[in-house]
Amino acid sequence: MTQLILFTEIENEICILLARRINPDKDFYLKLNGPGGKAIHEKNENIDVCVIRECFEEAEIVLRNEKLLKIFEETCYSTKEWRAEPCLQKEAKYIVTLAIYLHPLEEPPKHTEPHTLGPWDLYKIKDLLKHRNELIPILEENIELIDGKIKTYGQDVLELPINMQKLEEIKIKLEKQSQRTQETFNFLNDIDLEIPEEEIPEIVDKQFPVLALNFGKLSSYEIQTLIKYKKKIQESIRPLRRIEHKIQTIEKSYKGLKYLSIFDKAERKIIAQKFGENPTIAELSKDDTILHKFRNTIFEFEIHKCSTNKLTYLKLRLSKDLTQTNGITYGKQTWEFFNKNYSKLPLI
Repeated sequence: MTQLILFTEIENEICILLARRINPDKDFYLKLNGPGGKAIHEKNENIDVCVIRECFEEAEIVLRNEKLLKIFEETCYSTKEWRAEPCLQKEAKYIVTLAIYLHPLEEPPKHTEPHTLGPWDLYKIKDLLKHRNELIPILEENIELIDGKIKTYGQDVLELPINMQKLEEIKIKLEKQSQRTQETFNFLNDIDLEIPEEEIPEIVDKQFPVLALNFGKLSSYEIQTLIKYKKKIQESIRPLRRIEHKIQTIEKSYKGLKYLSIFDKAERKIIAQKFGENPTIAELSKDDTILHKFRNTIFEFEIHKCSTNKLTYLKLRLSKDLTQTNGITYGKQTWEFFNKNYSKLPLI
């Protein structure tokens, strides 16, 4: 089982990222913990890969292997699965390994598991030292160690060995990956070193193995590959989103308003085909039939404005009361008044 401490410094205070456990059916209800969880034995997942995967699943943060530092590991006999309850070997049913990792916080977390964890927040180490009972047991017992290791992190991480054999294995697998056909395409097996983005092979849409993915059980390499695919998709849809936003803005302005309501229902389609759904008074006045029809008509009206106080459109309705008033932004007026004062405003 893993626990990750994502740390940063704010106003000369060391802070770590934690969330509260909010599922009453799980252990340590309402205690604070960092990203982490259980290794997947079925995939022979090692403990380093486990912490990378769990961090992405719980906060959508991708860890960099060269910055990931294990500061604590303890294996004990236990009477319970996935919980360290130390006991004698002859009484044990399970062997549980606990590990704590450090990694600098380099991007904002996302609240991806609201059903089990509360929102992520930064807590000062000095406050946690005073209120350690708020933490899950493994963090409560090792908060001084975490504090000390964060302070020496820069030096400790420089001393990590570079695994050249692993780098060579990755190179070989990447070469094999580029030769795969669409029919045989699949993600690589677990790799516990981060690959530079430019070396991750591209996925085309037809190769995206939706049905083959076991969501929530991804390796760090699979996560990196998906992130690169996601970036490509986001780039392609960004222009469409801008257009969508403009359409939604226009739609919001006119939502719930009745188009061309001063005309009979049978006329509206004909008028819309000829002038559009939002013609101006000036455009409609070019048609002698329309001009003659509304020459002596009294209309109720409203002048609508946008947030910058600019006039946006003219709302007209046939008035039941034929008494004319001298309204400025609303009231009752004649066609001639609108043609003179608001001829270029779109009509609703």
